[in-house]
Amino acid sequence: MGVAIGKSGTDVARQAADVILTDDNFATLVDAVEQGRCVYANIRKFVRYLLSCNIGEVLTMFLGILMGMPVVLLPTQLLLVNLVTDGLPAIALGLEPPEPEAMEQPPRKPDESFFSDGLMGRIFFRGILIGICTLGTFSTVLRMEGSLAAARTATLCTLILSQLIHVFECKSEKRTLFSVPYGNNLWLISAALISLGILVTCIYIPILQTIFTPVFLSKMQLCIAVGFSLIVPIFSGIFGWLQRK
Repeated sequence: MGVAIGKSGTDVARQAADVILTDDNFATLVDAVEQGRCVYANIRKFVRYLLSCNIGEVLTMFLGILMGMPVVLLPTQLLLVNLVTDGLPAIALGLEPPEPEAMEQPPRKPDESFFSDGLMGRIFFRGILIGICTLGTFSTVLRMEGSLAAARTATLCTLILSQLIHVFECKSEKRTLFSVPYGNNLWLISAALISLGILVTCIYIPILQTIFTPVFLSKMQLCIAVGFSLIVPIFSGIFGWLQRK
């Protein structure tokens, strides 16, 4: 790739160059490469998050039907899941700053697949686990309490919480939930808190209860929902820590 400087370079050099540096500083190339790698990495994070979450949602409904369960989530509740998790958190994930080790990686091959380095496997694996844990909440609450409305509400909480936790796992392809930096993207933290606030509002505001048909959860039901949503990231974090040891 030919590079020319814009201020003091000759017209011939600028016309023949592929890139013209308007500030005459070749160090700008390093920043440009870093930003380019950051954009590509953020696209991978965005796709990883959305595909994993959608696979989890599809499996939750599909496996529930195959197992002869009642309808796990109502259409309005699925709409709420998509509004809460596929909006602000996904957009905020695309605003991730460059990772510290971004410039330490070798250049990508031109013919390298977008899903290289096991990305597709991680997407399917995490999506399957989200679906299994969500169904685990539904089955557990339904058997313990016998209330279908409570089981659906707990399932809704597990599915949304699992996806909001997963968005922080997608911050890095090399690190676990316990080693990623949280303070370098305040937009993502804000988006997750807003989404969590929407979930709480829809459960405990009577007007919204008529739309999304949730019910108040007992402490035990809430603990079940939160517990199932934390199973996967805790075990993946422990496994990643053991690998580094």
